[in-house]
Amino acid sequence: MGTPLFLSSSMLDKIKYFFINLFRPKPPMELSFSRISAYRFCPWKYKMIYEDGKKTPPTPQIALGLSVHKALEEFHKNDGRDLDDLLEAYNRVWVNEGFLNPQQTMQFYEKGEKMLEAYFEWSQLRKSEIVAVEKEFRFPVGNLILRGIIDRIDKLPDDTYEVIDYKTHAEMWDQAKIDSDLQITLYAIGCENIMKTPPAVLSYYFLAHDQVISTSRTQKDFDFAYKELADVAKKLKAKDYKPDTAKCPRCDFRTLCKFSTVKTAVANGKSLS
Repeated sequence: MGTPLFLSSSMLDKIKYFFINLFRPKPPMELSFSRISAYRFCPWKYKMIYEDGKKTPPTPQIALGLSVHKALEEFHKNDGRDLDDLLEAYNRVWVNEGFLNPQQTMQFYEKGEKMLEAYFEWSQLRKSEIVAVEKEFRFPVGNLILRGIIDRIDKLPDDTYEVIDYKTHAEMWDQAKIDSDLQITLYAIGCENIMKTPPAVLSYYFLAHDQVISTSRTQKDFDFAYKELADVAKKLKAKDYKPDTAKCPRCDFRTLCKFSTVKTAVANGKSLS
């Protein structure tokens, strides 16, 4: 007769927790515009960021965008009163990463100052009331969780709401692109969840151009957004991470990714321009 097998209490605990976790229901998948955008750009890029935990390499453009957004958040949440308050907040939160040299740092810093000066003047002329800044939303949509952060929500004089998203990049979008843009559609859905009524106006403020372009959405647009959410979720559940190498020249990971065609071009002595 064999010797009885005795398990220690710690080993029994490990076995217990293994089976608890094995049969525990998985939490619903969470999607945001950033996640959807990364997947639409390249499924492998999505995997690198959200599955493998790779950090996007810092660039001057990213540093500028983060700095301006943080400055506006701090200014409004602290009830800043004048331009000096805004510029002081900008100086405090400045993200000094991704720059080649001090000259480039100063060039981008001054770009941000000009954006904020124009923003302050624009905001002072507004007749609306700011009701939320950097407002997070998170709620179920079917068997998914939709989440995001809205830069600013204003209550207009007619008691309707406007969603405002800041853009710091140099590219200026046309009306057609804004009318079909998925991000502002998702933010409209998020705003309705927060304010319990759909926003009447959806606006992008292109800070580099000091220009606001507004749009609206219909039920058809919302249906398309829900379909896009479901489609991306289905592919993610199937772990469909096929790389889109046509995007390599514009990808933040072009020199790091194992599928990059840019690395091959560089190795062969070819120019990327």
